[in-house]
Amino acid sequence: MDLDKLLRFCAVVDYGSMSKAAETLYCSQPALSKQIIALEKEVGYPLFDRNGKKMTLNRNGQLLYTFGRHLEHDYSQLKSDLYALNCPSLHEISFGATNIIGTYYLPSVLVDFKKQHPDIPVNFTLSFFPNIMDMLNQDIISFAMIPEDDEILHNPAYICQEFYDDDMVVVFPPDHPLSSFDVIPPSELRKYPYFISQIQSATRRFILARLNAYDVKLGSVQNMFNTETIKQSIIKGMGISILSEISVETEKRHGFLKTAPLEGVNLSRKWYIIHKKNHVMLPEYNLFIQRALAKNG
Repeated sequence: MDLDKLLRFCAVVDYGSMSKAAETLYCSQPALSKQIIALEKEVGYPLFDRNGKKMTLNRNGQLLYTFGRHLEHDYSQLKSDLYALNCPSLHEISFGATNIIGTYYLPSVLVDFKKQHPDIPVNFTLSFFPNIMDMLNQDIISFAMIPEDDEILHNPAYICQEFYDDDMVVVFPPDHPLSSFDVIPPSELRKYPYFISQIQSATRRFILARLNAYDVKLGSVQNMFNTETIKQSIIKGMGISILSEISVETEKRHGFLKTAPLEGVNLSRKWYIIHKKNHVMLPEYNLFIQRALAKNG
């Protein structure tokens, strides 16, 4: 049996549709459909009950799916064991993180980890959320540190571990009119230029969705590249923003920026360490993940 066809079949079951599975697997929907039909011919039985375009997994498919997931886990374990047997030296930890997490949370985790395990090499990539997820799905990295995302959290293909509560606050210069408030009324946000990160930013998506849920309106919105650009623009008195509190700790300590919560709006989100369910994690990876989890414990 073709292992690749079997795993693609499992992906179709996990994602609940041919189109979503094809998008994740970086192949066309017709090509994926042909592979599923070929797999059905190989096993000799239909795996789905078809009613027009609607496909429902039948009992044959349920049996094959269970077999496929067991086989996938065993195959991943075999690769891990072979690697450990033939490469007995320390294994490099390779992972990715979104920019906020990598810039403001990760450095102290790395310092603590290297003190305890100086000989374990660590290689990581910082980028925007879509890029990190692409790298994870293509097995370029073994795990990712990302902010909460409903689609990811409810995807059965991933294992997610919460590791940090990210509180977001309104950020402004010390001499700004907002300094007179201990808690910022949402109506005040309309009065000043508002800086927001670029379109791929998970923070941008979260803030806009949360403000929309509370029917909070912004005034003049200006696109910036990232958090550092936004902070420098605020320091120069050009506008305000909502940012992760962890990202402005240094500027607050030195008196360059002030923050306050937004009245009546929940701007807290969680950060997660995620990896693919079928990916066998080496001991070194688990050591690093436990260090990251312990930092906020």
